Amino acid sequence: MEILFSHMSDELQAGYIQCRSYPNGNLAIQLMTSEEPYATLSINVDGVSLEKNEFVAKTYNENEGILPQFVESGLFTDTGKTSCLGHTTCPIYTYNG
Repeated sequence: MEILFSHMSDELQAGYIQCRSYPNGNLAIQLMTSEEPYATLSINVDGVSLEKNEFVAKTYNENEGILPQFVESGLFTDTGKTSCLGHTTCPIYTYNG
């Protein structure tokens, strides 16, 4: 499914979501363009047990500001749960694709 997104500018780009699994079975989410991987939207946190289609969202560093548009569109749902990774608290989202 093609999606439109913007990041670090107002220019819209076309892409799609690629889902895989981390070695422990947690959902891995990658934002792809037709040319290349654009951003890894998930992180794997050992010891965190997730429900089906849930993932720990990477909302910091280069991903800052990219995920809210996918929550607003309904592609992701904020579960209200979080996971701690060092000094960073990351939200847990559900992938609805």
